[in-house]
Amino acid sequence: MTSAIMVLLGGYGILQSLFLSIYVLTSQLRKVTANLILVALNLFLIFFLADSLYLFLADGNSLHFNSISLTSLALIGPLTFFYSRAFLNSDFKAGFTELIQLIPPFLPLVYRMNVCRLHLLAIAGYIVLYIVASSILVYHAESPSRKKIWLYALLGSMGTVVLLLTFFSMNFLCIIGISIGFSIMVYLISYLSIRFYKELFEPIAKKNNQPKAIVQTRALFEQLSEEILSKKLFKDPELTLPKLATLTNMHTHKLSHIINQETGTGFPEYINSLRLEEAKRILRETDMKVAAVAFECGFNSLSSFYTYFKKKDRMTPSEFRSLPEVDLETSVNQSE
Repeated sequence: MTSAIMVLLGGYGILQSLFLSIYVLTSQLRKVTANLILVALNLFLIFFLADSLYLFLADGNSLHFNSISLTSLALIGPLTFFYSRAFLNSDFKAGFTELIQLIPPFLPLVYRMNVCRLHLLAIAGYIVLYIVASSILVYHAESPSRKKIWLYALLGSMGTVVLLLTFFSMNFLCIIGISIGFSIMVYLISYLSIRFYKELFEPIAKKNNQPKAIVQTRALFEQLSEEILSKKLFKDPELTLPKLATLTNMHTHKLSHIINQETGTGFPEYINSLRLEEAKRILRETDMKVAAVAFECGFNSLSSFYTYFKKKDRMTPSEFRSLPEVDLETSVNQSE
């Protein structure tokens, strides 16, 4: 009975992941670096689960993995980090630094390590380091919210793998638990893949084959920007995407798509950029206190104003105000 459940759960998860990998590799999607890294990550996960199933079915009392499985498992860490970088930056290219990071995962294979509690915990910790690094990268990235949702879901799935490994190594979980966790993880990733397909996998070149749609989107964005600026809608600290959609008589999903398409960022980043430009104008033309400027422009706190200002211009509002006129122009040009 246990074997049948193992084959059903694990096999279905393997087939679903394998289908996604084959689809990407046999379509135009393979031209995108991030997609190829994702396929590699997916294949190593498949191998890990398939080998686990094989060992379990070959010997019902044996729950240990071989050195190849350990290597496949360890590769999840750096590949997850590389995928996050490539997904957020289309110009990402693997170099010497990336190759160096791929050496440690092959140590179990080179030294033919047997699996024990220490090895599993070491690999789990190794993966966690890359998940944390990837999370920090995603948090600081200026990217549309949907892309961040996808990456956080992927990192959460990898974190689930770590938890399963940890519980298994401490004898709190059997191999069937790993199969169930893996299947749930695959379902989540597949759902998000289907829901956000175009934004996650579609090559840029394919989008450029729709000039009419692009022109229409650009025209709508210019109209939207003009309305926001003329009515100073960004000054509302409680402004949200649904609220702006109501004020501009536009569907929320369409509004989000237009902003993401034309600015390359999400709604919060777009609105904050407008607030920042207004703040700079006030700082240059008036003697209004910095705190008053922050709230006048729509920032809901002085700390968030300082943080965003320094992030964009690498100086505080007070330092910006004290710059000579020539340096002010240089600063504005650099921020643009």
